[in-house]
Amino acid sequence: MFDWLKRKGSRDEMPGYAAIRRTPSRGVPADLRASEAGEVFAARREVIQRALRGRCLQPDEPLFTILVAAGQQGMLTMALPDGSQCLPIFTSAFRSFDYKHVLLANGPPAAYMASTPLQLVSMLGKLREMGIGQCALDRCPRCTVVTLIDSASIRTADDAITCWVISRGGDLARTELYLDYAKAAALAGKRTVARDVALETVAHVSLEDPRVHYLLGQVAVALEDKEMLREARAFLKFLKHESWEQKLDEVARGGAADFEVPDLAP
Repeated sequence: MFDWLKRKGSRDEMPGYAAIRRTPSRGVPADLRASEAGEVFAARREVIQRALRGRCLQPDEPLFTILVAAGQQGMLTMALPDGSQCLPIFTSAFRSFDYKHVLLANGPPAAYMASTPLQLVSMLGKLREMGIGQCALDRCPRCTVVTLIDSASIRTADDAITCWVISRGGDLARTELYLDYAKAAALAGKRTVARDVALETVAHVSLEDPRVHYLLGQVAVALEDKEMLREARAFLKFLKHESWEQKLDEVARGGAADFEVPDLAP
């Protein structure tokens, strides 16, 4: 019924930032928080969501990732404070990867399973029959707050696609906002502010955007932080952006960061 995702590596191969392990949540500056709550950001988020919807996403397209018990068909749920169970669903394989290695590192072996919108609707219906009526979309493994969705609100493939568009569009918009802020801070000489905003982006918004890791690498060069530079390079390699990794090496050898960030290929 489902397509199995190829495992991306063992826990030892998973890149990470020591600064995030030490401080999983550091918050963002008040002016960035205000921008995120403002009308300009809301409008930009809507534009991105419309663009995603304009891709004509299909009911049989593998948009979601679910965690399952390795070697079995059982889906891994998470316990809620009231004792009920909830199904974590991810709109990005990288998000599920991060969740597994942060929260399930010491638990039973887990595997990744791709799901189409149609398959997700069927799965949620079966879970409701078992008494599990809630799901969490893109649960952040470093946040204590969980936004729950009544799975009864996802009864058609279009409902599932709408959830995917809303979540992915929000993340893409936030990544853009945070990255622009971090870059501006770096150019203004506020290197530690740039570092902290970029780390917060990796920890809570987008693990998979190579631009954030490239900027972190440049900030690490400016701050002479060899550990963070190695970590940023490791992420670029993990994400298969070897050309950016080589460019970052050139910046490091020159010892001067310009904080320019390459455009993502369309």
